[in-house]
Amino acid sequence: MELDYDFMISDFPTVLAGLPKTLVLTFWSMLWALIIAIVFGSVILSRVPVAKQIVVALNTFIKGVPLTVQLLFCYYAVPFVCKWLDSIGVYDFNPRHIPYFPAAVVAIACNFGAYITDVVVSSVKAVDRGQTESAAAVGMTPLQTVVRIILPQATVISIPSMTNYFIWLLKGTSLASIINVAEMLITAQISAADGYQYLEAYVDAAIIYWAVCAAIEFGCDKLYKRVGFFMQPSRA
Repeated sequence: MELDYDFMISDFPTVLAGLPKTLVLTFWSMLWALIIAIVFGSVILSRVPVAKQIVVALNTFIKGVPLTVQLLFCYYAVPFVCKWLDSIGVYDFNPRHIPYFPAAVVAIACNFGAYITDVVVSSVKAVDRGQTESAAAVGMTPLQTVVRIILPQATVISIPSMTNYFIWLLKGTSLASIINVAEMLITAQISAADGYQYLEAYVDAAIIYWAVCAAIEFGCDKLYKRVGFFMQPSRA
């Protein structure tokens, strides 16, 4: 058995055509994951014990459930939600056109939002407390301290971890194919179906995934070196 290199080359543009769908799914999932992480992280860092414990328990539960299970749960929950929205006149439910893309976004965003919450919390805690004390000493309000002192530094501190999760999320979007969401992996499967040349199509998909992830890692590394200069050890 040998790889059909001619098919790999000819099929590469077909598989590549599925990349925009993967990137759109990645963008919306990451956006909502960040929103969830910021909300959860803010509650955990707050001084409200009950709310903090509820969020910690919910966060632990989400992290403990596999992404595949969460995708399937959202997949089967979508029709019920659509019917309910239709009953209150908010959404026109059509059984032939069920919006599974939002279901994939919700599942992926919740899953990665739970993990990124830990990044938000640890990044804020990594800011030297002496700086917040100094800010208070010069008359800054708590809001000014957060906006001018904590957030800029916490954002820079979080870049390496956020980069890893962003790449992880991008690769995780391939699981959306199990709930009939069109993205690059399912495009590769369809293109290989006629001749059963799945290995060649998957090699094409792997090359594209690697190239995109490498570009993201390279760009984020450059960004971190540019904005994280204050974290570099000073030279005597």
